[in-house]
Amino acid sequence: MWLLITGLVVTGLSWAAAWSRLGLATEYSFFPLWVGYILTVNGLSETLFRTSLLSRMGWRFLALFAVSIPMWWFFEYMNSIVHNWHYLFAAPISSLHYEIQASIDFSTVIPAVLSASFVAFQFLRRERLTQIQARIPQAALAAGFVLTFVLFAVLQLFPNETFPLVWIIPILFLEPLNYAFNPGASFSRLIERGQLTLPVSLALATFVTGFCWEFWNYYSLPKWVYTIPYVDFCKIFEMPLLGYLGYPFFGLIVFGYTALVLRVITGENLVDLFSAEAAEASERFG
Repeated sequence: MWLLITGLVVTGLSWAAAWSRLGLATEYSFFPLWVGYILTVNGLSETLFRTSLLSRMGWRFLALFAVSIPMWWFFEYMNSIVHNWHYLFAAPISSLHYEIQASIDFSTVIPAVLSASFVAFQFLRRERLTQIQARIPQAALAAGFVLTFVLFAVLQLFPNETFPLVWIIPILFLEPLNYAFNPGASFSRLIERGQLTLPVSLALATFVTGFCWEFWNYYSLPKWVYTIPYVDFCKIFEMPLLGYLGYPFFGLIVFGYTALVLRVITGENLVDLFSAEAAEASERFG
């Protein structure tokens, strides 16, 4: 309960600072606001289920902050092609200032998404979400991997027409790698076993987390705004309604990327941290 209370207090104070337009308190409110969100979500998980991603990882949880930074800089690079979002500041800042502050803020993305997904997984695991098992040909995965390079070229040539590829290309790239080298964290292998709880949890939790991103961003400064071709209408906060459809895909990207990085760096299976049952299934599958 202390974790939940601490998270709520940090979130509340940071939220007030973010919307108050009080100089430095507002300018540097993003990081503590999302640390508060992360603590709140993990505290809620501890309260409801007596476990959380934070408690299961311990000090290793800090690694999620580190690996989050390069992931979101990748999306900043992709945005330099499509120009779908732009940042507004209260006053001009230097490039070095921006890069340092942005990196600190970007570090919260993966911990927030995975912490929320852990809670969603604990709720949904009792529902036993299953479907008819479907075999996914390895040739299709290989073709998808090769296709990412073609699609990236197409994205550069026609950014206004193909901007949704920003949220599709990483999945097509990461999934074959996880399928081959990190099978326990492969969505294709989960589908082959009829286990949909994890991908559904990721999609739902990232949608909720995305809604919070957009909500807190609306009256903040610095903030981001969107310019998205063809769908830039019917906005909820700054995000066009149809833009929220990208968040479930982003959740799959976050998990696939983090699972692969942890596997390479520490040899750890990210699925093991979500569910003992999933870990056992992964071991049986090989």
